[in-house]
Amino acid sequence: MASDAETLKHGTAMGVEHVHEGLPADFVDDEKRLPTVYIAQDGGSHNKSKEERAVVLKADLVIIPLCALLYFVAYLDRNSIGNARVLGMQADLGLTSHQFYNILSLFFIGYLVFILPGNLLLRLLTPPIVLGGTALAFGAILIGMSGAQNYSTVLALRILLGSAQAFMQGLSLYSSLWYKRDEIATRGALIYWAATISGAFSGLIAYGVGKNLTLERTGKEPWRWLFIIEGALAMVVGLAIVLLLPPFPDKIKAKHWLFKPAEIEIAKARSASYNTTESKIIYKQVWKTLQEPKSWGFAVMNAGIGYGISSVGQFLPTFIHALGLSVLRTQLFSVIPYACAGTTIFIAIISDRFNKKGIFLVGTLSWTCIGYAILLSNVSVASKIVAACIATSGLYPSIILLNSWLLANSAGYTKRATVWAMAEVFGPAFSILSSHVYDTPPRFVKGHSIALGL
Repeated sequence: MASDAETLKHGTAMGVEHVHEGLPADFVDDEKRLPTVYIAQDGGSHNKSKEERAVVLKADLVIIPLCALLYFVAYLDRNSIGNARVLGMQADLGLTSHQFYNILSLFFIGYLVFILPGNLLLRLLTPPIVLGGTALAFGAILIGMSGAQNYSTVLALRILLGSAQAFMQGLSLYSSLWYKRDEIATRGALIYWAATISGAFSGLIAYGVGKNLTLERTGKEPWRWLFIIEGALAMVVGLAIVLLLPPFPDKIKAKHWLFKPAEIEIAKARSASYNTTESKIIYKQVWKTLQEPKSWGFAVMNAGIGYGISSVGQFLPTFIHALGLSVLRTQLFSVIPYACAGTTIFIAIISDRFNKKGIFLVGTLSWTCIGYAILLSNVSVASKIVAACIATSGLYPSIILLNSWLLANSAGYTKRATVWAMAEVFGPAFSILSSHVYDTPPRFVKGHSIALGL
């Protein structure tokens, strides 16, 4: 049996890897030798060295908040159309219901076209530029929408909004190169939690705008102020991401505002321990991934969950308003389902502790089905609001679990980017469907039935 000294000489011991391998010479000579540092292979905090824990902590304190803010403003801006409708946008612009559904749908056309290019450009242009740039772009587009005077203008701007937001889907790929497979669901939960609470904040912002920024007081319709406020917030977040977000671990410069040189090497070693060398784009791998049944399975599952999340985001204020509540009460009551969903995100964190995703995903999807089954029943207003809470609180952890499962089972940057793009193509395709089937108020039997079936 090899001695401990011999084992350490070759750089591995008890499931960990030595960081010195592959370091520049000035890091390992006799005068500048770094402390011996090991990279835990299973991601468990009890196996991590002090140095590795420091790297993860810094990433958690900077990368996760910035990514969460991006999700927050993206979903705030994407779903603001539903609150704007209740605030009078459809009536003020003279839009028919069919035209409004087209406005919802065409967001996803732009989204579909740019998903794969956005994922691949993330590697070429760096995450701070792509992710920060997309927030700056869709924030500016939403502000532009505040000046829309007709159907065609809103339609064109919604297509542009979808095109811009397609580039932020690379965020999950970015985080997968910073975190290990049994760390990613917890971080994904924290990031996606921001998308969940954005729905709650959207209702609160819309309530404040509707109550205080009226046409009589400001000379501008409340829904226009809603677009201006939420668009400006997105641009502030975009600027912060451009300035502060670190690039991929293997692209960080030796001098970085957040990480010390030794920490950069640890980050590179962590990424290399669960990714293919240099994580380059391999175009042949794109075609190979498209031929794998597992890739299509992920895509179909994402479609079903995406349909539900899209319908909630676009129509929740409409659902509640159709129950007979006033405009302002509708905005307040739309907060409740999102608040409930925010409390269920911990399920994804628990899945990391057990390093299992499938069994938890089955549970959250079953919970969602219960919610839709109640919504289809002829029950009281209070029961329908409870049912909306159940469905929403099942959908949001489901998408986190599925995405974590997908990323953990797709080795290499190109394969992850391709599988992720496939999943995100199927999701918006079914989201387009959701934009046209919720047209039978107040029970919306057709839309809820399709959601339950998927």
